[in-house]
Amino acid sequence: MPPYDDEEPEDGEPVNSGAARKMTRAAAPHGVIQIGEYEISKRTAIIAGANFIFVFGFAMGIGLQDTHSDDPSPWGRISAVIGWTYFAAWSISFYPQLYLNWVRKSVVGMSFDFQFLNLLGFACYSAFNVALYFVDPIKEDYQKMHNSSSPVRTNDVFFALHAELLTALTFCQIFMYERGDQRFHILPLLGTVVFMIVFALWFIDLVVKGGRYDDRPRPWIWIDFLNGLSWVKLGISVVKYTPQVYLNYRRKRTTGWNIWNVLLDFTGGSLSVAQLFMDCISQNDWSGVSGDPVKFGLGLCSMVFDTIFMYQHYFLYPANNALDVARDEAGLPTKDDPAYCSDSTDEEGDAFIQETGKQPNYNTASYSKK
Repeated sequence: MPPYDDEEPEDGEPVNSGAARKMTRAAAPHGVIQIGEYEISKRTAIIAGANFIFVFGFAMGIGLQDTHSDDPSPWGRISAVIGWTYFAAWSISFYPQLYLNWVRKSVVGMSFDFQFLNLLGFACYSAFNVALYFVDPIKEDYQKMHNSSSPVRTNDVFFALHAELLTALTFCQIFMYERGDQRFHILPLLGTVVFMIVFALWFIDLVVKGGRYDDRPRPWIWIDFLNGLSWVKLGISVVKYTPQVYLNYRRKRTTGWNIWNVLLDFTGGSLSVAQLFMDCISQNDWSGVSGDPVKFGLGLCSMVFDTIFMYQHYFLYPANNALDVARDEAGLPTKDDPAYCSDSTDEEGDAFIQETGKQPNYNTASYSKK
């Protein structure tokens, strides 16, 4: 029987027939981003995105006066430019995955545990930043405790709230689109419940004892609580990437996990750490690192794990990723799809793609290399 004919499937015909396969998947050509009726080349989108990030960062850094900064001139303005640039890079990094899931109508390849931990982590991070930026009594307590102003900047607040919103939308896609055989795992869920119980008991003990600083004029209970939230966020950042790293390893591919999310995340993390160190150097005060460990830890963890993701994508599994792209463009299911059948035809077609880099003619019984 010729592989993948173009005839309409008859009743009882296997779902992996040519017509059924082509009806189950409709994707834009590789290298093209399609939004409704409009198609944009990825190269154009990359150039436009990079220009937007740097122009936005420069304009916001120059145009907005951050009254919360103690940096001397001109370092305060430079810090603001760096801050808004990493804000743009980190914020945009959430959209490629959201878009990819929407185009594929599938979340296969994206770790559900990563998204769950991300949602919880950014909730803690948002609470920390909002309190240290907007609540005057807490800001005063921080000033007395660390002998310096709050290290939280305007861009930190906007980023945290925006990240929480986009992560929530991505999390909702898990319940909207095809999930394949992927599921949530009990270990992250159980670990989160246990950790939150321990955190709640710690806070109750903190309230009963009146804070750590009993010899001071007033107890800084909320400062301690917010510091606890920041450490929760940092702990989540250390472990949240692990499920995605393992999922990529188990599947031996990174398809479904958008690499632009990784590249933008790495850019944001490196700029965030650079801003924090520059602020400390310009003020000759390194309490910014100890007073805001989550910012330093978040940037550092992002860079470490993003390096792992880039190694997986560009060095370990590029052949499998290319194979998935070729099958997708041919209207065929990838190995993650239920319609995929590991028969001789599939294996022969996959071998042809890997050997020649071309798409086989699935409407014939042979694979011509001409």
